Amino acid sequence: MSSEDPTQQQIQENQDDDADTPKRGLTRHQKLVFCGIAASYVFNLMSFSIMAPFFPIEAKKKGVSSSQIGLIFALFNFVNFVASPIFGKYLPVLGAKYLFLAGAFVSAGCNILFGALDRIEDEQTFLIFCYVIRSVEACGSAASITASMTITANTFPDNMAQMLGILESFSGIGFMAGPPLGGLLYGIGGYPLPFFVLGGISVATIVVNFFLLPSVGVDRTETGSMKNMFLIPAFYPLAFGVMVGAACLGFLDPTLSIHLSTFGLNPSEVGVAFLLIGGVYAITSPLWGYLADKKKNTRIMMVLGFYVSTICYLLLGPSPLLNLPSFLWIVLIALGMCGLSIGAAIMPLFLDMFITARWYGFPDDISTQSVISGLFNSCFSLGAFIGPLLGGVLVEKYSFPWAATIFAGANLTAMVLICLLGLWEWRCGQGRRPPWIRFDVPEGKLQENSSETEPLLRNHVNTTEPEAIKA
Repeated sequence: MSSEDPTQQQIQENQDDDADTPKRGLTRHQKLVFCGIAASYVFNLMSFSIMAPFFPIEAKKKGVSSSQIGLIFALFNFVNFVASPIFGKYLPVLGAKYLFLAGAFVSAGCNILFGALDRIEDEQTFLIFCYVIRSVEACGSAASITASMTITANTFPDNMAQMLGILESFSGIGFMAGPPLGGLLYGIGGYPLPFFVLGGISVATIVVNFFLLPSVGVDRTETGSMKNMFLIPAFYPLAFGVMVGAACLGFLDPTLSIHLSTFGLNPSEVGVAFLLIGGVYAITSPLWGYLADKKKNTRIMMVLGFYVSTICYLLLGPSPLLNLPSFLWIVLIALGMCGLSIGAAIMPLFLDMFITARWYGFPDDISTQSVISGLFNSCFSLGAFIGPLLGGVLVEKYSFPWAATIFAGANLTAMVLICLLGLWEWRCGQGRRPPWIRFDVPEGKLQENSSETEPLLRNHVNTTEPEAIKA
């Protein structure tokens, strides 16, 4: 044992300690932190969806075109895509709690400001203010979501994927509850009331979260390395998988209602169909997160998820390649299975990014957590931005069955890339390939006897200081 690499020896000791430590339930502090973050997720998604039933009508009254209205909605995800990695990089310096509260406050303020835009009569002025406020609101959302993912990873090191899955359920609740609540408040008090109510509730949750959330990343001067993350080969297939999953969910927003109307469904029945995919995704996400944490088979879960999703999107049309008759029951079953399979594909991705970074020597601290949180949120936002836009163009130029077939191809591509990554990384079952570079070992000092069969999924945050490793 004396000739063994000290770093590897310390890793083995940590693993032995983890095996001997009994798993305990969540502490009271963890439960309170989770409640605060979950409330933030709900109101964050509601701020995106609450204006869907009435804002296009009000904007049309001022002469705004349909394409400009679409851009107002799409701008939210695009700004999230740009801003999230920036917040992720500098979160260790700013502090996760400060960034979370500041981002939530900006989003709440922008919601309230958006409620005053109906007083602007000039079309161009109205449009400019919509773009500006929506962009600033998206920046606040990017900051709070990135910080909340970092706090989750830091507070729940042994249940990371499961907690993210439950938070996705709350996201689904916020996204689904936003439109009916917005329509109800709009009917009661007109255009301003939905924004004022949501903004006021959001401010109240900020005050509560000020006392609930832990101070993570305070008094640090170093930031996480985005450049080093881009040097990891596995990052690119995983990032592509996140984008494909988000794009497939977003693709249905502007296109599914038109497709279902060909079966004679009325608007309320179409809403139930949307609830089918969103509800199944929200309900099953915690299960997939739990399995990712406990069974340690993230790559297998992703491959199976994208495989089933490929079949589902082929059946949604159904695809002209299948020569199947177009029956409503086939489409509805495919919708439910889409929510199931996309959840299975996306939930393990966040955890797998952490484990891959750990394998390449990234420290298990807030600098790594914040960078991965920012990149994950950025990739998801990019997919959510591309999905509706590309889906609308494909349906307009071709048809819904062909558009769904193209998205099925995207799922198949993600599945193949992750399969190839696994085969290459694990050398077809002969043990995990040593990383070409480790960021915790000086260049040229990587030990050949480093464990090649160390479990791929080790989601325990190592808090051992470098001095203890050298001791």
